[in-house]
Amino acid sequence: MINKILMFFVNLMQKYLPDPFTIAWLITLTVIGMALGFTNTSVVKIVQDWGDGFFGILSFAMQMAMVIVTGYALAAAPLVQRGLQKIASIPKTQVQMVMFIGVASMALYYLNWGLGLIAGGLIAREAAKNNPTYDFRILVAAAFSGIIITHGGLSASVPLLINTKGHFLEKDMGLIPLSQTIFHPQALFITITLAIVIPLVLVLMIPKKEDTLTADPSLFEKDAIETKSVEGTEISDKLDTSRFLNWTLGLMGAGYIAYYFGKGGSLNINILIFIFLILGVWAHGSLINYVRATNKGAATAGGIILQFPFYAGILGIMKGSGLVEIISNVLLNISTYDTFELYCYLSSLIISIFVPSAGGHWVVQAPIMLPAAAKLGVEPWKVAMGVAWGESIWNIVCPFWALPLLAIAKISIRDLIGVSVLLFIVGNIVAITGIMLIPH
Repeated sequence: MINKILMFFVNLMQKYLPDPFTIAWLITLTVIGMALGFTNTSVVKIVQDWGDGFFGILSFAMQMAMVIVTGYALAAAPLVQRGLQKIASIPKTQVQMVMFIGVASMALYYLNWGLGLIAGGLIAREAAKNNPTYDFRILVAAAFSGIIITHGGLSASVPLLINTKGHFLEKDMGLIPLSQTIFHPQALFITITLAIVIPLVLVLMIPKKEDTLTADPSLFEKDAIETKSVEGTEISDKLDTSRFLNWTLGLMGAGYIAYYFGKGGSLNINILIFIFLILGVWAHGSLINYVRATNKGAATAGGIILQFPFYAGILGIMKGSGLVEIISNVLLNISTYDTFELYCYLSSLIISIFVPSAGGHWVVQAPIMLPAAAKLGVEPWKVAMGVAWGESIWNIVCPFWALPLLAIAKISIRDLIGVSVLLFIVGNIVAITGIMLIPH
């Protein structure tokens, strides 16, 4: 039964799901249509909001591009390649492999979403290289599956933000301790249940032999990077291949990392990129080898560079036209104290289609939800976690967040979403159950 459902969605996505860039523009046109139909915003104002918002997340786009490039360069080092091959060789059957990658993805994403995004994809790639008869879609979906628990993990942006002194809504809701968000029984129930159920569902989704889609070996052969530097006679060649220069950069970077964590710094996307970069320098042995690896990796970040500004433009239209307020109010008008968090969750699912960034999502939705919650006597943490879980569950089918994995694994968006849509259904069942079963 599960295989039939899986193949239905896979075939559906293959037939109707376009390229991620096309999806980004179709969503933009949809938001424009909604703004014209449901608000008094003029075409001129919509165009202005779109253009003004277009470059609103450039720093975030650069961060994501750097995650991909530095992660790719690190993975390209011969030392790391051998390590990944050993890890990927631990499971001996396809069932074991899918379960292994699924559990590893959950653990990695729980620790840090950026770490999960890169490491999970790299393990899936190596698994496909070593086991060319395994279904590539399931391997990559298993690597991506941990993203569904992002907002129950240690790098959950909304819970961390509202527990940070000076956050933009501190006057309205104060500081919300993590004991009320990611360590609350409700969040723990949802997170643990998903971490157990999703890998099991992935195993059940392994298709029959005749429906198996294997990876094209030629895709990975193109990743070969020349890492042996030829000793030249010119001073420039000697400098490029100098181990001394490589070591000094590596030592200085290691020194800063030690200082950062020594003073109590926490793992975030910036320090993660820095760690990837320094480890990559060390692993390649020379500066010129690392340059070659990053040049190769830069080509994989094209989708992020192109598409992230378009999603920022969508956010600009949503904020400028008031669409977020309209969507939220429709759901709030039919909610009560007992159902408010559920409606926060449902509205978050809808808004996530148009604003797929959790931070930007909270910025535009929270100021609307919190006053309504106060009128109903609903605790602020319920608003935060309702919004956070909606965005987290949507992530598993979000083309925006799939872009980095698509670049690493070299798989079609149609194949990935065709598999992960089943995980999205399971995730909704678990999240809604947790919200209704543990309301306090």
